[in-house]
Amino acid sequence: MHARCGAGEKLEIISKTYLSLYFPDIYRDQVIEYVISKYGSKKVSGIVTFGTLAAKQAIRDVSRILNIPTYQVDLINKKIPAFTKLKLNDFYRNDPEFKNLIDSDPKIKKMFVIASKIEGFPRHTSSHAAGIVMCKTNLDEVIPLTKNDGIYLTGFSMEYLEELGLLKMDFLGLRTLTTIMHVLEDIKKGEGIEIDFHTIPLDDPDVIDCFKRADTTGIFQFESSGMRNFLRNLKPDCFEDIFAAIALFRPGPAGNIDSYIRRKEGLEKITYLDPCLEPILKSTKGIIIYQEQIIQIANQFAGYTLGEADVLRRAMSKKKMEVLKQEEAKFIQKSMQKGHQATTAKLIFDLILNFANYGFNRSHSVAYSLVAYKMAYLKVKYPKYFYASLLSSVIGSDTKINEYINEVKAKGLKILHPDINKSQEVYTVEKDGIRYPLSAIKNIGVASVKIILENRTESYHDIFDFISKTMSHGMSTRALESLIDAGCLKNFGLNQHTLNHNLDSIVNYAELVKDLDPEFVLKPNIEQKEEYPKKYLIQKEKELFGIYLSNHPVTFYKANETDMISTNQISNYFNQKITLIVLIEKVKKICTKKGEEMVFLLGSDEYQSVDLTMFPKVYWKYQPLGLKKGDIIKVIGRVERRYDAFQIIVDSLTKLNSEEAI
Repeated sequence: MHARCGAGEKLEIISKTYLSLYFPDIYRDQVIEYVISKYGSKKVSGIVTFGTLAAKQAIRDVSRILNIPTYQVDLINKKIPAFTKLKLNDFYRNDPEFKNLIDSDPKIKKMFVIASKIEGFPRHTSSHAAGIVMCKTNLDEVIPLTKNDGIYLTGFSMEYLEELGLLKMDFLGLRTLTTIMHVLEDIKKGEGIEIDFHTIPLDDPDVIDCFKRADTTGIFQFESSGMRNFLRNLKPDCFEDIFAAIALFRPGPAGNIDSYIRRKEGLEKITYLDPCLEPILKSTKGIIIYQEQIIQIANQFAGYTLGEADVLRRAMSKKKMEVLKQEEAKFIQKSMQKGHQATTAKLIFDLILNFANYGFNRSHSVAYSLVAYKMAYLKVKYPKYFYASLLSSVIGSDTKINEYINEVKAKGLKILHPDINKSQEVYTVEKDGIRYPLSAIKNIGVASVKIILENRTESYHDIFDFISKTMSHGMSTRALESLIDAGCLKNFGLNQHTLNHNLDSIVNYAELVKDLDPEFVLKPNIEQKEEYPKKYLIQKEKELFGIYLSNHPVTFYKANETDMISTNQISNYFNQKITLIVLIEKVKKICTKKGEEMVFLLGSDEYQSVDLTMFPKVYWKYQPLGLKKGDIIKVIGRVERRYDAFQIIVDSLTKLNSEEAI
């Protein structure tokens, strides 16, 4: 909570006060309920936000009132991008086709005129994602209130509340904290080790090395490719480097990244405009990174009180020019009173002014970095538990699941096949690896998972025990088919082909035992069938899991090849020629400055993905193959490094799954 204290004044709270609190996202509602019960329902309120009429929505709403057919509305809206800052009148002036559509019908023209006038107006209200307002008196004595989902909302939006001096707090529910909480609980349950989140050491060399290598997949705030490239260049040596990275990797401070790295490595001299700035900027290599440093500079260099310095900081961050002009003269005058030159004071004022609009709170950066660091600690020390919780947090996202499972495999950990007697609703840790959950199988909804788990008091003995206990409680035939195709029922001693072939008899048995004791119902004979081909089985895995779980399509092609390496070995062959087999996941074609076509491929095998580059001459040679997503290719190429990530420069290739070759 910010405070100010002028000369001879008592400490008083600044009218615009901000406090951010972070909770596991599953507990956010409970915290808000506690605050309401403690202080009173009218002293705690959510903050209203106003959704406005964008171009497309304005057209739809007005067209509905004027009874314009939907197909005409769709035709007009196709001319407007999903995200644009342009207004309807801009499209009318600059797009002849759009103009012709509007002018083609008087009714449509009338609609357009109305829509262009109401565009940008508030359309509906909703609740601010994190903001909560608190007051020592009932809020309806200060502002109007409305109600939404049982909680009061302010009638004014956030920017007006600040001017009224109300206490605004951000109650942020972080999924990351939930993930950490689950990991700690699972470690205690599985290993008998109780880890205190607050006493995790901040100087563990293995964890620092995790950031230095940019091994930050799944780590809060450090997962993006841009941040990882930055970490590879920064090579953080300590926790302070880690939280400096969060503050630097933002639009404004990012301009200082190269200078910061050079100064860190001793390649650039660290300088200060005035000796009194050294204690303030020494930890950040002489570069302003944090908002707190602005307050310190104003206090130490110009003799501002901390309260005055914070007013300066806020004026700068909001670019209030009329305030800044007054503050510039004040800053220079007060600096001269402390014996500094006016020219130096002007340089320092301009320096902090250029930074202030993008500055990051050091406290905020440290808080986020603590969460990230301690998450990385769990990743390094207890990888199975970390990945199980991480995977559970992204169930439903095929892209993230695929990325994380590839990394799990690359680290030598096993993803165990789903099993009807072992799998849970989430990913779980077992001695041999991480067990795939029932809930991540396509067509197995929440209701089916609940039925399976609630009736699994002990292990299901056989297919008939399973089917009689679950279908009688409402599990569908479609869910059963998916469980079979996902290989969940293999431990019953029946292969997938056999189960599918006998499905009608199995389901009929389940229908009979709904009304009769199983002892009086004869189990049908099971006709055994030879299992499906492996290629069919892994294709079913891809359909039901969204990934290749037990086998990858390239596995079958690798079996007949020699001198082949896998993607997880590429780093051992830098600047050498290698041969590998990969499945094409993505194809991106571009034109060079000379107008020649070249292609970037993303290929994968059982372990991970790798970038493949085909320069124009090579691409021209292999263009007749019509390379596309899903093709399996044998590649010969040289290993190179780009932004500290390895890639393959393709020399030659063979298309294996269609037996085309050049």
